[in-house]
Amino acid sequence: MLDSIHMMTKMGDRPYALQMAKLLDPSRVYFGTRVISRDDGTQRHEKGLDVVLGHENAIVILNDTENAWKKHKDNLILMEGYHFFASSCHQFNNKFKSLSELRRDECELDGALGFILKVLKQIHHMFFEV
Repeated sequence: MLDSIHMMTKMGDRPYALQMAKLLDPSRVYFGTRVISRDDGTQRHEKGLDVVLGHENAIVILNDTENAWKKHKDNLILMEGYHFFASSCHQFNNKFKSLSELRRDECELDGALGFILKVLKQIHHMFFEV
């Protein structure tokens, strides 16, 4: 399973994608060098799985924007946006303070990332049970 985990950033360029992968996986255990950015896509302004080696039915996409994955909605799990940095709140015109401004992170039990982690664990279990 670890060989098939890729990281694809929202609409970030390659340097941004690499920096996010470094923050999320500093030991390179999960993503390794498999980082995909908007610079790697084959179609401008559209995300796609054509740059990922592997079967599409074994790929799960997490995103907070459904329209970005027009051709792969069956693979998409629509999730709540995660706004740790103030710039993220400003970018999406959110009127609330970011988690960094509040000097805290979300609760593991009821936050967006905690919820998605539970979903991914269930999917992983179901996929490998069969």
